[in-house]
Amino acid sequence: MLLPTANLWQLVTDARQYKSVNRLLAVCPPNRLNNPELIFADREMLLSWFPNLHPKIDTLLSYHGRVLTVKVPATVSVPDSMVDRRDEVAVRLALDSFCYRLTEDLEAPLAGCLALSEVSAGLPTRFGKIRSDVMRQADFTVQRRQRDQLDTRAAVTIRMDDDELEFL
Repeated sequence: MLLPTANLWQLVTDARQYKSVNRLLAVCPPNRLNNPELIFADREMLLSWFPNLHPKIDTLLSYHGRVLTVKVPATVSVPDSMVDRRDEVAVRLALDSFCYRLTEDLEAPLAGCLALSEVSAGLPTRFGKIRSDVMRQADFTVQRRQRDQLDTRAAVTIRMDDDELEFL
């Protein structure tokens, strides 16, 4: 599914559907700019997948007002293809009402990547900036906010390193 999130357009799928997650990563391959992430409806859903989440990360995600992506140690629930070389996965809470409702209805997180192909230039801040090869791969495109300019930057990404926050 191709949809606008709180800050940029993303291609997303049900994170429990491993075959679909692999297809997602083939369409929008991970790179320095495009890191796959799990989008959770709320803190409770996040803790059900990551019960040992560091208290500082838990607090920061709960009170941060902007889109914030956190790298956390992967658990067995996470699709292997979303785990990076440090055995971490990027997670965030849904700040967009549509993503929130979608994850609530699924009762599971969304696996998502920015709507970028290997040859895309620039972040997908508007629907018109998404390449047609990415659009064609989406089984469904959400019609809302297609004329809107979303945020102009990707989410801030952090991780815990020896009990200290590290901004990536």
